[in-house]
Amino acid sequence: MDANGKRLQFLLSFMESNGIGKNDLARTMGVSAQNIFTYFKRDSMKLSYAQEIFSRYGYILSFALEKEQQSTDAVIIDIQPLVSPGGLKRLAFLRVAFALYGINRKALAEALDLNLAGVNRWFYVDDIAIAYIFKIAELYGLKVRITATPKNKATQLA
Repeated sequence: MDANGKRLQFLLSFMESNGIGKNDLARTMGVSAQNIFTYFKRDSMKLSYAQEIFSRYGYILSFALEKEQQSTDAVIIDIQPLVSPGGLKRLAFLRVAFALYGINRKALAEALDLNLAGVNRWFYVDDIAIAYIFKIAELYGLKVRITATPKNKATQLA
């Protein structure tokens, strides 16, 4: 499935359901309206920007890559490499997907026509363009699951 034109649909849906316009979003984020329009024109933005937007409106935004038909078998993964002093790293979901589905960074870089240093940089800076998340999913037959959880609900579960 080609996600082009739909990668920021989750943000548009969130904006519509909360009565937020693109200009409102620009004011909230402290950027020009042109920045916001550019994100939607490109149908991508940094994951950190999307998470910051949701955070400012009281939500926690999370991503996961998963097979269309998830198995009910339990999978054990050592999450210690995914944890930083501030909690889970932003790209922890990507590291988990790489481990679960045998995704090799070098092969991924070649498939995306990037150099390995570019792929490694995502993990070094702990950020990625949302477009690449969808491209990875498409390459490996995965589904992108995006969840927005109200912060107060997430706090209650902890």
